[in-house]
Amino acid sequence: MTSKTIVRIVILSILLLLLGFGLWQVSSPSHAATMERTIVPLSGERIKHGSAGVADFDGDGYKEIVIGGPDGMLYVVAHNGSGWSVVWSRQVAGDLNANGAPASCADTTQSDIRSAPAIGDLTGDGTLEIVVTTGGDPGRSGDPGTAHRNGGVLVYTYKADSPWEFSLVPGWPMPKLDIIGLGAGASDPDGCWDGIWGSPALSDIDGDSDLEIIVEGFDRRLHVYHHDGTYVDGWPIGYPTVYRGGWASPAVGDLDQDGLPEIIFATDSYPKKEPPYLLFAFNGDGTILPGFPVEAEQNMQSSPALGDIDGDGWLDIVVGTGTHHKSTNGNRVYAWDHEGNLLDGWPKITGGNMPASPALGDIDGDGELEVVIGCGSEPDGTCQYLYAWDGDGTPVPGFPAMPTTNSWNHVNEAMPYPVVLADYDNDSLVEIMVVHRGSFGIASIHGNGVQADDPELVTRYSLLSSPVVDDIDSDGMLEIIIGGTASESLDANGAVYIWDVLGPSNSALPWPMFRRDMQRNAVVELLPELESPDELRIFHDIDAGNTATTSMVISNKGGGEIQWQLETSSPQITVDPTSGTLTKEAILEVSVVLTSVTASGTSKTAWLPAGTITATGTFEGQSVSGSPRTTMVYVYVADLHNIFLPVILRDISY
Repeated sequence: MTSKTIVRIVILSILLLLLGFGLWQVSSPSHAATMERTIVPLSGERIKHGSAGVADFDGDGYKEIVIGGPDGMLYVVAHNGSGWSVVWSRQVAGDLNANGAPASCADTTQSDIRSAPAIGDLTGDGTLEIVVTTGGDPGRSGDPGTAHRNGGVLVYTYKADSPWEFSLVPGWPMPKLDIIGLGAGASDPDGCWDGIWGSPALSDIDGDSDLEIIVEGFDRRLHVYHHDGTYVDGWPIGYPTVYRGGWASPAVGDLDQDGLPEIIFATDSYPKKEPPYLLFAFNGDGTILPGFPVEAEQNMQSSPALGDIDGDGWLDIVVGTGTHHKSTNGNRVYAWDHEGNLLDGWPKITGGNMPASPALGDIDGDGELEVVIGCGSEPDGTCQYLYAWDGDGTPVPGFPAMPTTNSWNHVNEAMPYPVVLADYDNDSLVEIMVVHRGSFGIASIHGNGVQADDPELVTRYSLLSSPVVDDIDSDGMLEIIIGGTASESLDANGAVYIWDVLGPSNSALPWPMFRRDMQRNAVVELLPELESPDELRIFHDIDAGNTATTSMVISNKGGGEIQWQLETSSPQITVDPTSGTLTKEAILEVSVVLTSVTASGTSKTAWLPAGTITATGTFEGQSVSGSPRTTMVYVYVADLHNIFLPVILRDISY
């Protein structure tokens, strides 16, 4: 073997080695020009469990990225016109301790953020706030050093961008309770404010035109606050209604269609002896909806999702179960209707525990919502299936599927993190994006269970959270954002990954992030649908004058509000009112001048057409389903008489 040959072999070996270990750092040649990746390093620990939030705080057209880490660091990443960088960061432990948090915790210099921040204008003043929960699991032993840290809820408001500044809103943090953390089952106080694992939800649950803050924690209470940190009347709710809180994030939606949203909590609580575990639905005043709580055979780390999966015009509740080590039957996904009844075909039995949160969206193009959820937990990675069902529990063709990540590491692991549904590649099909435990990238499959070929969605090192899909740079194209790490080391710093992808910003995004939106309500709202009668028939007595009158009802069969108006085909038909806002239904008064139908004073023995009434409706400037609706009006003029029939009651008791 010559020296040149040896050199060539060595060079080739080095190239192959670099290719093998650098695969996750380079783009596929066929996609290099279509998918660009940016990595933003963070100063604190790698991101675990917490998904990012995105919002335009300063009104410059770019959305900032908000994300927290398990060391209690909260970051804001912004675009300066040429690139992305961290523009503001905060160790939330400083704000916790400055507001009277106990100094007796094992570590008062850090907190623990495992949740996704909620973002919204809490007061309606045009300024956005960040709501973040901290403290994690007070009794957690899986991550050394993260247990026994002060936790709670903090609210930061945007102040300025030169330099960037956010300040803690007066009245926060909350809830400032120490119930658990030590002893058997971590059931005794440990000297720290109890933590919260789940994300907060923001919603106007009391109709006062501002947003309330809704959280579930490990302090054995369910909390609803006003924006100033005071409790909403009827809250908090604890023992004896709720024995335990839990891991899950609340869902918020109008279950009973009374015009105000209800709050759904999936808990670790059980009535007397486990199992069963309880899922609650509350009105905004803390009263429980009829039919609730409902029971599951295992605890619910999974956060519930709301949507009309059976097509009956009412919201349904979907949630997974597991992973309490003392209980079996965690391999279930449940679906209840708005009255607490199990839907036909549910629960579904799976191959493992189901702590992931479900996503709801139309993945197969049939116009109906499907339920999509990954299987398996972090401690137990034996279940590697991704499930998708129709509303009746029938598996979507191609599912369960076993997606893989386009990297060499952790391609066959559990999927305990929330899935995301988005058409990010401009193929007019919704893709399912899911992260395997510790994978070096995001797996993507189509709605038929077929693997998508996206080798660019690969990170340098392992992921333990879920992505966000949004147009954050206002270029009309989507980006994918996820928190991870920039190094393989266990004590490595965190990083935010951003991909510019091919999908335009108006692509289908049925569930583009954890809890679906920045208020983290996890609800697919019922779309407005206009309904009016096909025909209206008026009986008119010949001696009652020349104007026939009756009432007519138009209704909104879906959600939201419809801006409606009416037109008639004849000036002899009048309707009062002729326009308005429709939440549920409106009763209209209809009058018909008979000279346009028949000669005055002439008896008729047939239904005579008087003309039509046409109703049109819009929602957010777009025509709603069912619009326009045309009602044909008929009049019957005759000599009418009232006839009273006797009623004979028979005693049949014998």
